Amino acid sequence: MSEVKQQRLQNRLGPEIKEFREACLTLQLATVDMNGKPNVSYAPFALLDDGYYVLISQIAKHARNLLENPQVSLMMIEDETAAKTLYARKRLTFEADVSVIDRNCEGWTLAVAALRQRFGEIIDGLSGLEDFVLFRLAPTQGLFVKGFGKAFQVSGDDLVDFVHLEQGHRRIKDGSEIETPDEKL
Repeated sequence: MSEVKQQRLQNRLGPEIKEFREACLTLQLATVDMNGKPNVSYAPFALLDDGYYVLISQIAKHARNLLENPQVSLMMIEDETAAKTLYARKRLTFEADVSVIDRNCEGWTLAVAALRQRFGEIIDGLSGLEDFVLFRLAPTQGLFVKGFGKAFQVSGDDLVDFVHLEQGHRRIKDGSEIETPDEKL
């Protein structure tokens, strides 16, 4: 893609991605335990320059999974009631590297303050509990999907590129094929 086209795409989608992400309060987290057994859950998050921060109790399976296997897939997804179609909800997904933030470092203070700003006093109570761990989820690569045929690769620092699909959707050849050009899925 030419540099000019890339810049236009970035200028158009960058603010849209930022607005979408800021409207989301939670991340869906796909984790895996040490035996390869998957688990999906969610957590409220705050975003800082170096990643997404979540405060989760070690009692929760997804926290234990993050401690055992520091890889995660995360997703923010459009509310079902706002979606034009449930099959193509707007979503932002990332693969991310996981690290635990020590309570005695500046990163802890900054992230807890950001969580408190988003979610209020509950963060003071949770961050004071011994079993709660602060995780940083550093996104590596992702995908922003706006709808059917509108998928864009996103880097960890929100640089956008087109996803080049080898093949689009194809109808089953059973006699029910689209007959007129104005018929759509």
